[in-house]
Amino acid sequence: MDRAVKAAVRHFYFAPMAQKRNSHTRLILAATLCAATLVASFAMSVAANQREKYWVVLHPIAAGTQLEASDLGLQSVVLGSSEGNYLPAAHNPIGSITRRQLSSGELLGGNSITDESSALVNQQVSISVRSVDIPAQLSVGEVVSIYQVHDAQNGQVQNPPRHILGGVFVTALDRKGSNFGGEAALTVSINRELIPELLDATTSGRLVIVRAHG
Repeated sequence: MDRAVKAAVRHFYFAPMAQKRNSHTRLILAATLCAATLVASFAMSVAANQREKYWVVLHPIAAGTQLEASDLGLQSVVLGSSEGNYLPAAHNPIGSITRRQLSSGELLGGNSITDESSALVNQQVSISVRSVDIPAQLSVGEVVSIYQVHDAQNGQVQNPPRHILGGVFVTALDRKGSNFGGEAALTVSINRELIPELLDATTSGRLVIVRAHG
């Protein structure tokens, strides 16, 4: 009888303590799991928003052009899952050749350049054009057409304008000195095989620049 009473007393006093210990253990485990979840979420957030430096185009560049140091800069950006599409600072693209036309401010994509020398088809050439024959709103990076015009003189029959080149990429335009009907310096990027034709057109008449979009 005494043994049964002692067992009952022990159960009365120690059972609640055991339950408290189990409850405390579960609370600690839950708190630990919650903290681990928060830490993991924070780490993933930091990783997803990690800024890295990538190459960015500083000004419009024509297709088939060899990149120079002055063409590119570095910019810190967050790309996330698309980071594999662009060139990080660790890769040096200087000397590569553009596969397509590049716009100012865009990140340099790996598919936009190549090291194949056969892609180097364009060269830059500067020509002098009367300021009145260049559209007032023309800017670097636009694509234009070039026409040759011969003005009629001494009652001669005027020849029709002749189309010289189309799809010409404007790389620089210097209007200094073009005031009061002067001339402006226009630099264009064209296929190197077409340079003689363009230069020949500068020897007579005048060149008129036409924007691709009005």
